[in-house]
Amino acid sequence: MEKKRPKQLYLKMFRTYTAMVLCIVAALVLYFMSATRGRLLENGREELERISGEALAYAEGVEQIADYLHRDLYRSQSELEDLLQYFRLEPEEYQQYSLRRYISSEELVYKSVFYFMNQAFEAYSQLEKIELVSYETQQLTECRPEKIVFPGKDGQVRLAQIQNQEYCVPGKLVYVKEVREMNTMEPAGCMVFTFEAEQALEKIRSFSPFAEMAVVFGEDQVIFQSPEGADDALRLEDRHYFVRSQSAGEYQIHTFLDERQAARLPWTTFLAILAAGAAAGVIGIFFVDYYAKRFAGRVEAILDAMNQVTTGDFQVRLETGKKEDELDMIADNFNGMCEKLELYIEKSYLEEIERKNAQMQALQSQINPHFLYNTLEAIRMKAICNGDREVGKMLYSMVVLFRSQLKEADVITLGQELDYCKQYLELFEYRYQGCFRSEVECPAELLSLPIIKFVLQPVMENYFIHGIERERQDNLVQVRGEKKGDTLFLYVKDNGRGMEPEKLAQMNRELRENAKTEKRNGQKLRENTKTERQNGQNPQENAKAERQNGEKLRENAKAERWNGEKLRENTKTERQNGENPWNKPELEKGREPQEQAGTKKRNESIGIHNVNRRLKAVYGEKYGIYLEAVQPKGLMVVLMAKAEEDAGKDRVGGCAEEGEEHEKGNVS
Repeated sequence: MEKKRPKQLYLKMFRTYTAMVLCIVAALVLYFMSATRGRLLENGREELERISGEALAYAEGVEQIADYLHRDLYRSQSELEDLLQYFRLEPEEYQQYSLRRYISSEELVYKSVFYFMNQAFEAYSQLEKIELVSYETQQLTECRPEKIVFPGKDGQVRLAQIQNQEYCVPGKLVYVKEVREMNTMEPAGCMVFTFEAEQALEKIRSFSPFAEMAVVFGEDQVIFQSPEGADDALRLEDRHYFVRSQSAGEYQIHTFLDERQAARLPWTTFLAILAAGAAAGVIGIFFVDYYAKRFAGRVEAILDAMNQVTTGDFQVRLETGKKEDELDMIADNFNGMCEKLELYIEKSYLEEIERKNAQMQALQSQINPHFLYNTLEAIRMKAICNGDREVGKMLYSMVVLFRSQLKEADVITLGQELDYCKQYLELFEYRYQGCFRSEVECPAELLSLPIIKFVLQPVMENYFIHGIERERQDNLVQVRGEKKGDTLFLYVKDNGRGMEPEKLAQMNRELRENAKTEKRNGQKLRENTKTERQNGQNPQENAKAERQNGEKLRENAKAERWNGEKLRENTKTERQNGENPWNKPELEKGREPQEQAGTKKRNESIGIHNVNRRLKAVYGEKYGIYLEAVQPKGLMVVLMAKAEEDAGKDRVGGCAEEGEEHEKGNVS
């Protein structure tokens, strides 16, 4: 078989990537041409929409002017009456009427219909002509700006045009407004307003070189058309035209856009896109050549090193760069293959030792509580035989607590948990006779709900250590259960010392951040493991560095064993919370548990933190413990758990098997 050299790899890579670059450049050129055409077409449509909107606004504005002038005539009684007389009388009779009226009035200016029209021409420059047509005399009067009047014309032709809806003029917008008697509402004549349209509409259409416009009155009377002579019906049906049609009263405004013309690329743009594509292709081929040569050189170095290994030279090392690609990974693995072997063997050996130590310590942690349980039972029987039944009852409560810890499953019912709580409270009722009492309330339907055991006892112990006041006679602890939705709430309320607001806020913050701290510890452990895995990857380090990595691994293992011992000590302390807090040497000297607790701040409220961690671990992050102040004095601890029949059972493992081992006597 012919042995391929890197030159063959270079040629293959160069040809393949050059073809890919050319295909990508061609696709990009086509894409930019298509995108540019689409952008030009979109711009043309936007311009057409703007032209159509402005033409509609102009036509509606002109119609509003005609409506306003018509309504304004009715606001002036003098001008309206003068116009009605003008429609009724002959020209000579109207002159006499207007003269008599002016003489009888006290105004300097006679407000006749011609005064009204002159005011209209001065106010609106686009108004070209106003025609007055009388229905009675059938006379037509044409009025233009600058007081130009043509009275006495024959109005029959104009009336016929108005009746047949043929009064429009090309290039003009014409609006007819009837004038009626105020009392009888009988039509006396009409006013015809003519506005200039051609120049204004052409100016609007010229905003876009590809836009075309047509304004039609009724169905077939063309008022404005650009370009002239175009077939509007054909353009309306042509799919190559983008059409926008709108109505302004009796006028139809059609705007057209020839999409083929609007989307055509200019030559300058076409040549610019081709030039950019050619430049991109040349630059891409240059980079392909550079990358292929560099890649083939790195592959050749790996092949040479492998050939040296086949000859028995294990001292060969490959240079590793900072690219961190697959070739660097191959070089790293090649360099560290022999160096990491001893490290992996040592690590496996230490892990086996740690596993056996953990098994031994787990067995020992099971023996200790069972030994205390058997010892307390023997002491209790001795006390009963000696007639000390009060001590026997106290020891019985202690025995019940130890037995529940050993022989009950980790998930029990709420009723069992409340019974264990009552047993624990009875111990302290013997201790604080006459100055302490407790109340436990819970609806009967909640007693069968499952809950992890020993969540109330640490809270009670926290009260007797930090909250009770011996000098008072009304110390009270209330335990109450309640269900809200799918959450079970347990309230432990006392009237003791309470807690300062700053300390209360700090405790709640620590309880909320408890799970976050555990996650950070786990991340730190994973970082240590990652550091261990990266030891020995640098091929330039000598044997001294390898020994240092091994020592660092042993230190990490030692630190993990120390952390495990601390965790087991804390667990042991929590399991021994059932002991009487006053059976300590300090109490013999007259000190209260509250005074003793201040000497060890790091163990303060460890039971509450433990319960909080357990609740969050079993039921989820939204459950746990928080504290509230009680007015005027005291503290309330609120415990939240999931209130479902199978809540927590699938997340607490090994409970049933451990209970079976105790029952069979395998753990004594």
